[in-house]
Amino acid sequence: MANLAKPSVSMIVPVRNETPDVVAALTDLARRGFCELIIVDSGRAPVVASATAPLRIRRIASAGSRGACLARAVSEARGDVFFFLHADSRPPGNAVEIILEALAQGASSGSFSLAYADAGLRMRWVAAWANLRSRFLRLPFGDQGIFCRREAYQSAGGFRDMAVCEDVDLVRRLRRAGRFVVRPEVTTTSASRYQDRGVFRQVLRVWIVLGGYFLGVSPERLGHLYYGGPARARRQTEAESAME
Repeated sequence: MANLAKPSVSMIVPVRNETPDVVAALTDLARRGFCELIIVDSGRAPVVASATAPLRIRRIASAGSRGACLARAVSEARGDVFFFLHADSRPPGNAVEIILEALAQGASSGSFSLAYADAGLRMRWVAAWANLRSRFLRLPFGDQGIFCRREAYQSAGGFRDMAVCEDVDLVRRLRRAGRFVVRPEVTTTSASRYQDRGVFRQVLRVWIVLGGYFLGVSPERLGHLYYGGPARARRQTEAESAME
């Protein structure tokens, strides 16, 4: 690594047509002092570009699947460590220190645990099961925040051109590239997609898609299953970059 004493961290956040409140939250992240904050933007709304222009944020315009957008951002990142985060997720305030501590203790990659903002009983149940899955199966999702050394990312083969399950796909290969840890500190993420689609319907949809991934269903078909139709899945494959 370029700096063995204190590796630099590149935080990479995929966005697409985000609302002003999400942009405000990204602005807050930029002020926390991350070594490098990269926004990979596949949307057309000008709010992201205008909001990030005066800040120390690198914005990369990209197109293609979520996996392809993330891979593009990594190719331009300068850090020794990559931290992938959803636009609607908030990591612990000392996330960089926690990541560097985990790596110094021998991990090559890992994630945080999960909590939902303003969570009721059902969303606390969803988070509890997600954390059990993460700790016992070492299979976190992207909304928890995933980090890795540059060498581990390269050894694992990086993100693949996938519209959905690109986070799970990367994590499985990161685990083979070295020690993967799940930290107890939580990333707090929005519950809006569960609230919009219905909690149990969304849980079922996630597990159907995840099962399809493990059974070898094509990425195009997985996009169809998750997003609810071929036209929408095609649009997501071509343009979506926000990790859900």
